[in-house]
Amino acid sequence: MTPDDRRPRMAEQIMGEGRGRLIAHQYRLVEEIGRGGFGVVWRARDERLNRDVAAKELFLPLYLAADQREERRERSMREARSAARIMHPSAVTVHAVVEQDGVPWIIMELIDGRSLGSVVRSGGPLPPRRAAEIGLGVLGALRTAHAAGVVHRDVTPGNILLAEGRAVLTDFGIATIEGDPSITSSGYLMGAPAYTAPERARGEHATPASDLWSLGATLYLAVEGKRPFAGDNANAVLHAIQHVEPDRPVLAGPLGPVIEGLMRKVPADRLSAEQAESLLGDVALDRVPALLSLPPGAGRVQDGRVWRWRRLVAVAAAPVVAAGVVSGLLWADRAGTPESAQGAAGRAAPAAGPRLLATLAAADEVYTVSINAAGTLLAAAGENRAVRLWRLPDRRPVAVLRGHGHAIFASAFSPDGRTLATGGYDREVILWNTAARRRLATLTPGQGTIGSLAFSPDGRELATAGTDDVQLWNVARRARLQVLGRPAETQYSAAFSRLGWLAFASADTLRMWRSRAAPRSATLGGVSSLVRAMAFDPTGRVVAIGGDDGTVTLWDCAARRRLGTVPHDRSVYAVAFSPDGRTLATASGDTVVLWDVAQRKRTATLTGHRGLVSSLAFSRDGRTLASGGFDGTVRLWALGP
Repeated sequence: MTPDDRRPRMAEQIMGEGRGRLIAHQYRLVEEIGRGGFGVVWRARDERLNRDVAAKELFLPLYLAADQREERRERSMREARSAARIMHPSAVTVHAVVEQDGVPWIIMELIDGRSLGSVVRSGGPLPPRRAAEIGLGVLGALRTAHAAGVVHRDVTPGNILLAEGRAVLTDFGIATIEGDPSITSSGYLMGAPAYTAPERARGEHATPASDLWSLGATLYLAVEGKRPFAGDNANAVLHAIQHVEPDRPVLAGPLGPVIEGLMRKVPADRLSAEQAESLLGDVALDRVPALLSLPPGAGRVQDGRVWRWRRLVAVAAAPVVAAGVVSGLLWADRAGTPESAQGAAGRAAPAAGPRLLATLAAADEVYTVSINAAGTLLAAAGENRAVRLWRLPDRRPVAVLRGHGHAIFASAFSPDGRTLATGGYDREVILWNTAARRRLATLTPGQGTIGSLAFSPDGRELATAGTDDVQLWNVARRARLQVLGRPAETQYSAAFSRLGWLAFASADTLRMWRSRAAPRSATLGGVSSLVRAMAFDPTGRVVAIGGDDGTVTLWDCAARRRLGTVPHDRSVYAVAFSPDGRTLATASGDTVVLWDVAQRKRTATLTGHRGLVSSLAFSRDGRTLASGGFDGTVRLWALGP
């Protein structure tokens, strides 16, 4: 038996048994779903939180010396630290890091999807626009990682999972973190050779530009169906990457210049992340004709400038609105629905069905939209760190507010509309004067990434929900009043009701806090997945929560009981009640669904976004619904006659 024959068996000895094994007294292994050079990934069941997760075990083969095994263990911990610092919808979420029998395990969000590589292998090359959409998501995750000082170093088709209307970048296992000492002293080149940037093939350090080159090579495979550089072995591939130009893409169409711009051999000549994002957005939004003949060198960086094609087509394909009453599973207990929710029963539905009113370009992925109480001002923000304001009646842009250092995930208008609060990845909350279009104050909750914001009905208090807890602030005094949450729980979201109740949920539990009636919070019940959206109905009694389990659950907060669920086939990223309480809007994948609350039926499906829909907001009169999406647009839907 050769040493190579012995190695897998030795690895199996240290890894222990597989299916059915209980890790850290909490995670039950179900089935192996992936295996790589550094570990094996299992589908597992979190028996405490009753949810499915991905559990990654690090290989610690016995044939390695003690210091080498320690290096492997440290690399696993580095992966966890890297991924935990990155909060982005296109980056996999790390839930916990545990050890079992001296071996580290990383517990992550379970992505039920296929890798980009396997999709191309089985189905052939992707259309350029679809590849551009994937590229935009991955680029957003990379920009967030780079802003946090993390270089991925292994951007490949195998590390991009496609699921639930989004592309997710996984496996930060060989990532480097700015400020961390190097732990790899073996001299080996880490990462897949075919997607390794030229400077790294020469032995130089990885930089954000290296990740961009790898993204370009990944997009090459996505649209061409083959790797950009061939070779009989890793050394031949690395040599070609350094000294040979790849075959010019023939199936890439308008995506070709973007790929060529990302894959320039000299890092300084490559497209920047901002330039690539803009160009990918053009392709993803179909602003470039598919049969357009591109001039030589289009999209390449020359003399510090990016030579771009003309935008000859500015209007994307018209969205489809499928209206009509479709039977759907909704609240299980009709008799338990609050009186106000039943009050609309028997009323005639509006004669006119929903229609697209306007499409506003936000220039980047939109993560949050808000409309002031008067229905005159619309705010949208997201990946590009700016808050854009429009006049809602005539859809005219009025201002762009800048001040955040990273992506913005949450926004909320005060009840009087004079103040807009925004927060996100930079862990700050900025209060803006909406009339003067200037910053009023900056709050620093120190609670991790801000995921949601909510003003109390009187506007005196602001709830900030982050990855670590929920905090209540006195708006006038800019003072923290109270901290809510449990040390063992993370990933919070929150919403205020008109009664002054605050509902907040972690990845484990839904709770309610009554500031005046009961100083302490009360538990409403458990949740089965990460809660991404919350909204109260106009009565202030019923709260709807949506999350990664693909359901919207409704709770009667007064009775402290669950009313029922609205099922979806993908994660739910946004929920909103109309001002009259007759309609519930939910966003799942690239689709918005309208539900009749009283009749418990789906009334319309709104399509047209070319990416995940991340946020929803109704106008005060209920006639307009705003939806923000990863395609860089805010769509306004007319719901009334």
